[in-house]
Amino acid sequence: MTVPTLSICVPSRNRQRYFKETVRFLLENPRPDVEFVLADNSDDPGIMNRFMAGISDIRVKYLPAGPRAYSMQENWERTVAASTGAWVSVIGDDDLIDPDLVDALNIARALKPGLEAFAWSNLKYDWATPDKRPGNVQVPLEATFHDMPQQLIFRRAYRWDDAGVTLTCGFSVYHSAISRDLLDRVMARFGGRYFEHPTIDYDNALKNAALGKNFVYCRRPFSIFGTCPESNTAAAWNPKLFSEAIERFKTEVGRDYDRDPWMKDFPFHTMLGMPASVAQVQQFMRVKHGIGLLDWEPNFARACAAYCGKFGERDNFDLIAKGFHDAFAGWRGAKFLRYFQPEFVGRREGYVYTGLVGSDLYVEDNVGGAGSPTEFYRAINGLLERPANLVAELRTATKDSTVISRLAA
Repeated sequence: MTVPTLSICVPSRNRQRYFKETVRFLLENPRPDVEFVLADNSDDPGIMNRFMAGISDIRVKYLPAGPRAYSMQENWERTVAASTGAWVSVIGDDDLIDPDLVDALNIARALKPGLEAFAWSNLKYDWATPDKRPGNVQVPLEATFHDMPQQLIFRRAYRWDDAGVTLTCGFSVYHSAISRDLLDRVMARFGGRYFEHPTIDYDNALKNAALGKNFVYCRRPFSIFGTCPESNTAAAWNPKLFSEAIERFKTEVGRDYDRDPWMKDFPFHTMLGMPASVAQVQQFMRVKHGIGLLDWEPNFARACAAYCGKFGERDNFDLIAKGFHDAFAGWRGAKFLRYFQPEFVGRREGYVYTGLVGSDLYVEDNVGGAGSPTEFYRAINGLLERPANLVAELRTATKDSTVISRLAA
């Protein structure tokens, strides 16, 4: 049997409406060199079982819901374990990924012998809801390949170099393609499993940064981070909803991981949001596996401040900013508190910009009547370079290059 070039894995839980649309989009593409590993983990297994019973495609491997609800770690673990492709990528059930990225992957492999991790630009799209505010999506039009030195990736992963509101290291199996060799090396080195920490995507990203050898990034977008109303991301900027989502998540994990042994004397609990959750993974890697870098704390504090500034409501900003302030004030003699200087900007209302900024196009998120990631991608895909026709030229990225500054943004 021919080994697929790429396994696209989609673990899902209780979001069958979005899962079905993602599956339909994937199956529209007839290319034979991909495998689709689709894992349901819903409380009502009948919905997806009936839907999948109507699908006859030899590229599909369906994992139905089990006798109990799996944690996200367990569901991701079984999904990746069931894959057989030489490369693996995981997306969420409300996301989108274009199987034609394999054409770009093959170009990258030819440009960089020994390639182990391939990433690309991701678009961000909020599913349409009755009360959704107008917005736009940043679409890179440039379609270039960039050799990303491991040292640069490692500094971004462990010292927060070039960080925005969180790390910009990339190269997680989530919305990137990771070689089977690297995935197996990660599993052998770290506990005999693909994912150890509950924050799964950054768990894998930090491990790939530590063990990976050759990384290439392509500016052409091939996937969309979809945010549906039921997702944790949708609740991220509402502390009350986020608190409820975190409690549900901890229940599914089966423990309060804020109290894990490596969290001793580390005051950045999950409820503080994205940068704190990522810092917890780094703390786990430092304490359990002895991997890290010195002098990461100032960049981390700046990222926390930038994160606070994204809260559009004053009450929410004050709540999160105070939480971080208190954490920094009580940590290591308040040594890094001076780097935490959040500024309230407020919600930007009204005019939604569309047009070019450099080589990026800003498009209204409802272009062509789009209400989902698949509809949006169909509407804008014609503007993008065909994957098989990308210019086979590899640029070398450095910290000071304009390419890196765009990626960090």
